[in-house]
Amino acid sequence: MTKTIIKFEHVAKKYGKNEIISDLNFEINQGEFVTVLGSSGSGKTTTLKMINGLEKPTKGKITINGNDLNDTNLVDLRRHIGYVVQSIGLFPHMTIAQNIAVTPNLLNWDKEKINKTVDDMLNQVGLDPKEYSGRYPAQLSGGQQQRVGVARALSTNPPIMLFDEPFSALDAIIRQDLQQEVKELHQNLSDKTFFFVTHDINEALFLGDRVMIMNKGKIEQFDTSEKIVSQPATDYVAQLLGTVRQNRALWEQFK
Repeated sequence: MTKTIIKFEHVAKKYGKNEIISDLNFEINQGEFVTVLGSSGSGKTTTLKMINGLEKPTKGKITINGNDLNDTNLVDLRRHIGYVVQSIGLFPHMTIAQNIAVTPNLLNWDKEKINKTVDDMLNQVGLDPKEYSGRYPAQLSGGQQQRVGVARALSTNPPIMLFDEPFSALDAIIRQDLQQEVKELHQNLSDKTFFFVTHDINEALFLGDRVMIMNKGKIEQFDTSEKIVSQPATDYVAQLLGTVRQNRALWEQFK
């Protein structure tokens, strides 16, 4: 039976008189990989931050795993939602093992469980615990740091993982490798829901089971990649797809 894990009902968000989100309505099922595509100012990151309560809606209702956010302890909620950001945010004075163990320590897990979790998470993201546990963030490449960021977000086995443009600062080859790894990671963790914000249309179409395309605080289309490519719902979506075809045509000239 399909379970709805994230639900927005008539959600709006204003900063003063500036309306970022107007009337947002959508549902995401447990285990889905949803990518959110939009240009700067489209409202995609604000939407992500409302899921874990970092931003509060001006009006409307948000339900996470069956719980109304208005009646939820947000600190406890955030400890059970993984969060991966572009800047990674690893603590430079802590080892990789200590970085991954931050939330488990806050939850007062015993040392043996924490050590096992650190090893399991590093293995999950393709980093050998014996080689990387004792290192510091400055001793890792950007791609390796981002892998540690994912491992840290997974440390408490959260049902929801939020990704806010995590690969946008990385070079193209590393980015492509990490996209493939995250896709495979989700396939191996099929019960987890991934909500992945990006401004890269190729990344969105490649990763998402469904793609939410946002523009000026509204959803233009929310569907599978196949449906979006074959049946764009609005002129805006068609224009986005046009940029992909234009780039493809450019490369064809050099064959």
